[in-house]
Amino acid sequence: MASPYVTTPLRGLPLRRWMAPLSLLLFLFAVMNGGAYLLAPALFQADQARGRYTLANNYELTRVYSRSLEGYRQIVQQFPESGYYDAARIGIANSLMGLGRREEAIAQYQQLLTTLSAGETLKANRLAVLSKLASALEEAGDMAQSPIVYALLAAEYPDSSATADAKRYADTIAAATANATDSRSAGGSDLIAIDIAPAVVGKPFTISVRVDPKAVPAGTFSIALNSSFVSAFDVVSVEPATSGTSDYWGKRFFQFSMAAEPLEVVFTLKAKAAGKQLLDIDLERSFTLIELNTTMSVDVAGQ
Repeated sequence: MASPYVTTPLRGLPLRRWMAPLSLLLFLFAVMNGGAYLLAPALFQADQARGRYTLANNYELTRVYSRSLEGYRQIVQQFPESGYYDAARIGIANSLMGLGRREEAIAQYQQLLTTLSAGETLKANRLAVLSKLASALEEAGDMAQSPIVYALLAAEYPDSSATADAKRYADTIAAATANATDSRSAGGSDLIAIDIAPAVVGKPFTISVRVDPKAVPAGTFSIALNSSFVSAFDVVSVEPATSGTSDYWGKRFFQFSMAAEPLEVVFTLKAKAAGKQLLDIDLERSFTLIELNTTMSVDVAGQ
């Protein structure tokens, strides 16, 4: 007697009833895997650029500028489609500034301005570039390009702190131009007199600064020259000999002692390059800067 649990095999079941769904499933699986295959390189690239950018940025923040410059340049070269591309280009300029390669940094910032012009993300980067460029030009004492960058900041970002800083420097340039004279002698204050000999690249020339005793109390004080001016020259000598120098507030301070008689200090300098340089002279005593509003443009002739 046949067991009631034995069944007769199904016969004649059409393959179409289960092959069609299976084919559709296989097709969808293939499409999904193919899309993932095509998308994977882009995802991998973005992740890789992000990691490298973070590392380069950390080097920049810790002032290891040679390493940050290397990292940013790798991103620009290897990941031009990355969202970190523009930020890496800005990082290159920042790193060059950190390394003291100011002219290269300024060129990089200026190149960035030709591309960072539209879109919200680019607009945010553009403000950063303009701010950095304005600061670099001020540090370089560039009186030709600074007003141009200030005009861009004032037109595009009138309420930014960078615009306020650039305006201050633009006003200083205007004052220097107004104070410049053919005799190359000027005094923006009755308490100080300045005489500048003609300057030629590579040849020593003198700047004589005569300080009246009424300018500062008796004792130790400093004549403060803007650092951007000093960096454009080699200091050959200072007479009488300075009792110390220091850098802060964007100034170079030369320390002397004030007595009852006027003090005349003669700086002998050599210009490194031809062009216009902005000279801003103030006095300092006990960490208090005495603004004299004495600014002028110094023309350096080529050999």
